[in-house]
Amino acid sequence: MKIQINMTDTFGDMDRFRSKADVLGLLEGFDGLELMAFEDFIHEKIPADRVIGLHTCSVNYWYDFWKENRARCLAEFDDEAGIERYYGGTSPKALLEHFQRDIRSAERYGAEYMVFHVSDCTALEVMTGTYLYSDAEIIDAFCDLINRLFPEDWDGPEILMENLWEPGLTFLDPEMTRRLIEGVRCPKKGIMLDTGHLMNTNPALRTAEEATEYINRLLDAHGDLCRWIRGVHLNQSLSGEFVQQTRKNPPDLTGSFSERYTKMFEYVFKADQHRPYLSGGVEALVERIAPEYLTFEFITNDLQEHRRFLKAQKAALAKLFSGRT
Repeated sequence: MKIQINMTDTFGDMDRFRSKADVLGLLEGFDGLELMAFEDFIHEKIPADRVIGLHTCSVNYWYDFWKENRARCLAEFDDEAGIERYYGGTSPKALLEHFQRDIRSAERYGAEYMVFHVSDCTALEVMTGTYLYSDAEIIDAFCDLINRLFPEDWDGPEILMENLWEPGLTFLDPEMTRRLIEGVRCPKKGIMLDTGHLMNTNPALRTAEEATEYINRLLDAHGDLCRWIRGVHLNQSLSGEFVQQTRKNPPDLTGSFSERYTKMFEYVFKADQHRPYLSGGVEALVERIAPEYLTFEFITNDLQEHRRFLKAQKAALAKLFSGRT
């Protein structure tokens, strides 16, 4: 099992470090990085040889653009210029080009795998939890997109598909999980199971122990499909009370696209907490899944907080870290 931490090459992350040596110091005891790369070059502070996975730059709302539903896109982005700014173009080809850039980044870093979100929602749907499209519709469109990106004889990084709590791969329905796995033709594929995102599918959860029991029940339901879980994003998100309150009284989203998306991201960062997963059963859960890749995926305000989160998560997985330097 390769154990790594998440990082981006944005100034918000890179400004935390004086040099590559500082990044390497944070990696002590870990195998490497799962990187989200926004730049078209290798940042001087990123130890390229320690990048194990590449997280693609996800697009939260893309289904209508892919299906060329212009009316829905205009309702979301206000005008044609807004559509072009968001996707980098005006036709579905722009989505392919967006992810082709991530493929180039993965190859540049020599990544062993790439992570793709399998999800879609508008800003309003994020807030209300009421969606127009079904899991099956999003999964089928994702398979269409990914099959155009990767040939069946693809021999590059493995394609790992991540669960979220909006329509798509939620990991709640084994038949939908099977539909996704069977729909992607490339054999180098698997699931990146995000524990925090699984918790977000059940706003009734209040404790880490309840969350662990819930995740184990979903694994039980998936049976032999669990063999497709190649990686785990380990984090905790127990924001159910906040989510329930927001869905009862969603914020006003009548402003411009920029104003609406600012409110949406403020909500998402509160709902999707990415904190250390400190249930007493978390080590047994990781051992049960036995992923090839385990990523401590946290969102923090500064380097000091990130160090505290890493220390807490390592302590909760003491057996896994026994003997690591």
